[in-house]
Amino acid sequence: MKKKLALLLLGLSSLNVSASENFSDHEMFCEQQPQISCLDYINQQLASSELGSARWYEIKSYQFDYFYDKMEYQILKDSTEPFITSEELPVVFQVQVYFYYAKSMHYLGDFETGRKYATQAFEKLQAIFDSFGNPMRMVELANLQYVFGNKETALQILDRAERRFGKSKDPIFHFELASNKANVYHSLGDIDGALANRKTAADWILKTNHNRKISVALGNLARTHQLLANYEQADEVYVQSLKYMDTGSDRHVIAIYKLRLAEINWQAGKQDQALKWFKQVHKEDIRQSHAKLYAHLGNVL
Repeated sequence: MKKKLALLLLGLSSLNVSASENFSDHEMFCEQQPQISCLDYINQQLASSELGSARWYEIKSYQFDYFYDKMEYQILKDSTEPFITSEELPVVFQVQVYFYYAKSMHYLGDFETGRKYATQAFEKLQAIFDSFGNPMRMVELANLQYVFGNKETALQILDRAERRFGKSKDPIFHFELASNKANVYHSLGDIDGALANRKTAADWILKTNHNRKISVALGNLARTHQLLANYEQADEVYVQSLKYMDTGSDRHVIAIYKLRLAEINWQAGKQDQALKWFKQVHKEDIRQSHAKLYAHLGNVL
């Protein structure tokens, strides 16, 4: 009982406001060593930690976060599934298992199972928030609601988080808050509202060294500019985002961004520049979601 309580308290202590203490932030963890890949470092540290220790659970959560960040949904499902029925887990780790399992099932097309575990994660997160009032947990609550279609509820939670914690100096919190608000506004058709929040998210995350988050924030901002036909701004921001990417682990995202740069220049009537970007895209790096765009640009350029 004492061991379980200690693990529970350790998990909850990781839910403080500091940007560097977010429980599942694999990027910050991997920044401790630049010599090997992030996943290799996570696996190395996991192997050297005592199974079932607080340290092991912490590193395992970084592994989940890595797979989700890289959109490796099948691997994420296979990694979280063994923990689904366990009742001997620290509460925060259990929430993360439900959270990542729900999202993996959602993206793999099993919406019913995804919703089931999202509900369980939501209920446990709500209980944690009611007890500790952590801003990042509010954002996670909102994100779960958004992913499973409850957009208005998500926006209400985010607005509540902003009213309560808006004076926080934590750039990660403000980045996540603005990014999630932008997603909701976008899904509701308010692209101007989305753009304002994309700018806020980018401004906050640029204060940090989180290259992955910076590239995502700038990519989202560029895409929103593109949807509003602000082609010059979209081009500039997409080019800026490429500077923060790893040519190895981020190659699929790099391919998408360069494909968007080709599309933007084509839309702006800059045929030569569009062709220049298109020729830099490797077909094998294009995911199914962008295959039609790749084929279309291949026909018109």
